[in-house]
Amino acid sequence: MTQSVAVPPVPTYKVRLARPGEEEQVFHVCREGYAASSQNLLSPSAIERQSQLNYTPERVRREILTSDDGPEWQGYVVAVTDASRVLGVVGGGVTGGSVGNVYVLYLDLALRGLGIGTALLDFVTRQQKGQGATEQWVSVTEGNDLGMAFYLARGFVVRARVPYVISDDGAVEAYSLRMSRRL
Repeated sequence: MTQSVAVPPVPTYKVRLARPGEEEQVFHVCREGYAASSQNLLSPSAIERQSQLNYTPERVRREILTSDDGPEWQGYVVAVTDASRVLGVVGGGVTGGSVGNVYVLYLDLALRGLGIGTALLDFVTRQQKGQGATEQWVSVTEGNDLGMAFYLARGFVVRARVPYVISDDGAVEAYSLRMSRRL
């Protein structure tokens, strides 16, 4: 006997640049996504330390306001419902004139596998191609099987394994897999 798994309906959404006033939602999606994707890969203290470093409401607010400062940071892009609920977040930029970077991509945890992550990646990829990017890079924590599968299915290839999180005593706690694809 097979069990059926209930798949949530895909909410109606649009993908666009994040706007001032959405920083709390962007912050929460990033914070929860990072914690979930790092669970059992990093210690709870490392997850909290990295979260405090990268995902604070103040930093997100500043990064929403500076999305027009240049190609290195193209701003947060959100998948948002008509009711202004942020479902997912991606952010990236172009360095060296032709290298696109995906710095962050997280979704509401209940909505994984419904195409929202692909729509977000497609949007940031178009941004980067528009800035002259011919390749795209992303880092995924080693052991993050969902993240790895997502990027591999979209043509990314693992290029390097580098130290990612350093513990308080200076030891490497986790590695990051650097992945890239041609655009």
